[in-house]
Amino acid sequence: MAKFYFTGEHIEGGNRYSAGNIYDIQETHVQESAISAGKAVKVDFPKLDTMDYAVNSLIERYKKSKETLERRFADIPSEREYQLEQLEEQLKADIAKAGEDYKIELTVLEKELAQEAVKSTLKTDEQALQFLDNEIARLSYSDDVIGDLRLLSIKVNGMNAEGKATVLSNFGKLANVAGDNAEAKEVLKSILSTVKKVDNTAQIDLKLRQLQALKGHDVTAPYHRMQLIKENRDKLSNEIGGAL
Repeated sequence: MAKFYFTGEHIEGGNRYSAGNIYDIQETHVQESAISAGKAVKVDFPKLDTMDYAVNSLIERYKKSKETLERRFADIPSEREYQLEQLEEQLKADIAKAGEDYKIELTVLEKELAQEAVKSTLKTDEQALQFLDNEIARLSYSDDVIGDLRLLSIKVNGMNAEGKATVLSNFGKLANVAGDNAEAKEVLKSILSTVKKVDNTAQIDLKLRQLQALKGHDVTAPYHRMQLIKENRDKLSNEIGGAL
C-alpha cells in the first residue's frame, strides 16, 4: 500500500478520488491508472512513512506483550491487571509522543521546502536579457515570425541556466509577439517547455500541497481504532453479563 496525492479528480473501479487529497491505495492497477492519467503522484516523504510504520510496530509489540502477560499472570489476577495497566499506560504515552513527533516533522519539512523555494529563485543574466530584447524587437518587424521564432527556440535551447531563467522571467514580452497566430503559439510552447526545466518551483509547490494534505492525516489513528474496538467489545461483554 502506498500514499498518492491527487492533483485532479479521478474515477477508477467505481471509486472517486478528489483533487487535493491523499489516499492509501493498494491496488497496483489503480496506482498506474491515476499516474498515467496525470491525476496523481506518489507521496514521497520517507521519514513520515517511517513514523507511520513505528506506530503500527508499537501496537503490534503491545499486543504480543499483552498476550505474554496474560499467560504469565493467569493465576494472579491482581498482578495481571496491574501489569496490563502499566503496559497500556506505556503504549498511550508512546503513541502520544509519536503523534507529536509526526506534527513536528511536518513543520520541519514545510520549513525546509519553503527555504528551498527561496533558494531556487534563479539568477537572471543581463547579457541574456539584452539578447532577448533585441530578438523581440527584431520579431516585431519580421516578415517570417514563425521561422525566426524557430531559430530563437534553437538559440534558447543552447543557453545556460541563467539565460533560460531570463527568458522564463520575461516570457510575457515574447508571448506578445505571437499575437493570435496559432503556429507561433506552438513554437512558443516549445520554448516555454525548454526554459521551465530550470525552474523547480512547481515541484516544490506540489510537495508543499502534499504536506498540507498530510496535516489531516492522524498517524495515531490505528491506536484509536484499536481502543474503540476494545471499548465496544467490553461494552458488549458487560451487556451480555447483565442480561445473564
